Amino acid sequence: MPWLFWAFGIAQANQAISLNVIHTVHAPKKPALVMTVNAAASQISVQLACGPSTVAFSDAAHVGQTVRLDIEVPSGTHDCRGTLNAQFTDGTEGSMPLAFTVNRQHPIELRATTADLDIENRRLRVHLNQPVAQLVLQVFGDKGTVIAQTVQNGVSKKTATLEWQHPPTPVTRLRITASGKSGLATNLDLFPWRFDVPHDDVIFPSGSSLIPPAEEFKLLAAKQEIDATLNRFAGDSLGFDIPIQLFVAGYTDTVGNAIANRTLSEQRARSIATWFRLNGFTQPIHYQGFGESALAVPTPDETDAPANRRAEYIIASDLPQISASMPSNRWVLLR
Repeated sequence: MPWLFWAFGIAQANQAISLNVIHTVHAPKKPALVMTVNAAASQISVQLACGPSTVAFSDAAHVGQTVRLDIEVPSGTHDCRGTLNAQFTDGTEGSMPLAFTVNRQHPIELRATTADLDIENRRLRVHLNQPVAQLVLQVFGDKGTVIAQTVQNGVSKKTATLEWQHPPTPVTRLRITASGKSGLATNLDLFPWRFDVPHDDVIFPSGSSLIPPAEEFKLLAAKQEIDATLNRFAGDSLGFDIPIQLFVAGYTDTVGNAIANRTLSEQRARSIATWFRLNGFTQPIHYQGFGESALAVPTPDETDAPANRRAEYIIASDLPQISASMPSNRWVLLR
């Protein structure tokens, strides 16, 4: 913060006007010259040229007044030159040259989803709306520490591929940082972590979605697995919070009408999801019924196969990827 001192009279003993330059901003914000007046002035005038733009100000100012002069410049780096003149009510006056640089950058839009992530081959596609000076990828393990990092400089393409090497340990978080030439950056976090909850399947009465009281012990055991996992990956353990969601998927065998089976499987998935909500799971819960469209054991139509009458409970930060066992992502958020 530069300070302006005056050469004569009472104002000399004070920092008559203090200056602060807001020099680097993301559009639509504007750089600015901010003046704080510490001595009453009958007139303060500023003439400033910044690249293709000019700024002019002239007015009186009282003690304690803050004057902000926005500088309208296009994206990029611009040199500013000008003069500040002031006349104070005690009869003194002063002037000083102004010289500084401002940067204005359109926000970097950074996009990547789990569909862009190949965790097995340690590869991530990142989508950008503009060239960036640098892309940094940090990979975090299950202890919350950085286990790998990769850097790309001067990225001009709208899609960049980042690859990394790390030891065989679970990945809980990917942090991507894109920086512009001005130094302003945009961050994006991906949480590829997923836990398939081991459990015994609830046995529902034929054609029913009501959970029999005698079957609740299976859900209690699954809830204990979920709670233990949540405690292991709690924010105070890792140093950052993983956004946790529960996904409940329901399936049937091929006995009966396929449309009715899908409806029944969704009703049963909702019943299980509701049980978890009523028994203390406070994070978002989603459910979906796949009916007989994703058989664990391939069978002909109208085949009674207990292995296909099942459910899956998944804790993850993002929607499970579409796969043979989950051929759609039409998840319903439990309200």
